[in-house]
Amino acid sequence: MPGSDESPQEDNPLPLRAVLFDMDGTLVASDGVWDQAMIELATAYGGRLPSEFFVRSIGLAAAEAMVIAHEALGLPDDDLPDNLRWVHNRVLTLLSVTPPRWFEGARELVRTVRRSGLRTGLVTSSSRDHVDAALAEADRRRFDVIVSGDDVLTPKPSAEPYLCAADALGVAPGECAVVEDSAIGAASALAAGCRVVVVTPVTGECLTVGGIAEVDLDLLRSLQHGRPSPVQG
Repeated sequence: MPGSDESPQEDNPLPLRAVLFDMDGTLVASDGVWDQAMIELATAYGGRLPSEFFVRSIGLAAAEAMVIAHEALGLPDDDLPDNLRWVHNRVLTLLSVTPPRWFEGARELVRTVRRSGLRTGLVTSSSRDHVDAALAEADRRRFDVIVSGDDVLTPKPSAEPYLCAADALGVAPGECAVVEDSAIGAASALAAGCRVVVVTPVTGECLTVGGIAEVDLDLLRSLQHGRPSPVQG
């Protein structure tokens, strides 16, 4: 009987109706542009950011990462707005000179998802103009909805970004599979109730694969609903 102990929820999961993708580090190799801008900022102050900063800031909104950078460099809080603005503009300049490459298999996966009839979404902590600079217009059109850091009050690891994307697509979060590359992004997707696969080994809470080229529709459909998937052995 439905709802009885003999028929647990996970035996009758919600259908997969949408796939939501993180952008930086998941679809395109754009994290290095942020790193370069931050290194240049630190150098201008005569300092150097520790390697731990770049690991800790993966998946964070720029404003939150800048606070961590200021603490590491011992910079005054009064300089925060100007430094955030400078890094933002520097990143856009770097992207305009050299657009980031797509990871092997990433564009093909998005195409396959769309051809299968599933909805697609892009969910990123980056600003909207960063998205516009990082992705060509033809690639942006591959997504039925784009949720950027400008569109939410609480960025990842809050559930809000992925909840907003699911709502905009008219699907339940449990009907969404998410492809992420950071522990912060995975935490956001899990908090929203989505199924998650991570393409780099940053968390043990989700199924982890060696790269986005290893993700296909069968894997996305196999993700467990209602609880984290086991880490791939």
